[in-house]
Amino acid sequence: MHGRKFLYNRDVWWETLLKLLSLSKLKGPWIHKTTLRYWKTYAEASPLFYDTMSTIHRLKKAGFRIGMVSDSDGTPGMKMKRIRQQPFLKSLEAIVVAGEDTPSVKPSRRPFTLVAERLGLQPRNCVYIGDNPNTDIEGAKGVGMMMILVKRRGSEGGHPDYLARSLSNAAKLLMQNQSVPQQTVFERKLFPIRGPSALGLSSKNLLASRIQRIYGQDPLRP
Repeated sequence: MHGRKFLYNRDVWWETLLKLLSLSKLKGPWIHKTTLRYWKTYAEASPLFYDTMSTIHRLKKAGFRIGMVSDSDGTPGMKMKRIRQQPFLKSLEAIVVAGEDTPSVKPSRRPFTLVAERLGLQPRNCVYIGDNPNTDIEGAKGVGMMMILVKRRGSEGGHPDYLARSLSNAAKLLMQNQSVPQQTVFERKLFPIRGPSALGLSSKNLLASRIQRIYGQDPLRP
């Protein structure tokens, strides 16, 4: 009824619940206060995955530039506030909150092109790591990014370029200097922060020659 942009808006959730219970007359300022308390509790109960910081440090050391694309929480400014509280904040060179920095949330293509613009790169020279096959694959591949799907939560669907079972596995896939055998491309997935977000990874000098050393071919080309 409200569209994907309002999917994560908890104010709408509570109002919808009251309507279903025929209690709409109870609506008031307390609804938004409940939403703020919800996100505070959510953030406190959602630690980073164990390999997040070590992987980011490894990629930064290797010369990769890191940006993030994450859907809005539905409460303006809340997602950015949560990101700014994370220890990896200083490692991010670009952050796009889809639905706030852009008119639409993922899988709209605009969040993906915007993060590439903010990194000063062409989308085809970026690698996108995400864990939602319903939004990340279509959005990233739609603008020409290579897409690595972290298959951690058991979600199925879509056609990513590669699968990984953890964030560290995705980094290994990017950095190894030999062709990756088909059967060893990871089966189970990864993600940096819990919640509806993803990590876009790119390298300033992600030249075709390096890609060919890793994969034996240029996966950025159709």
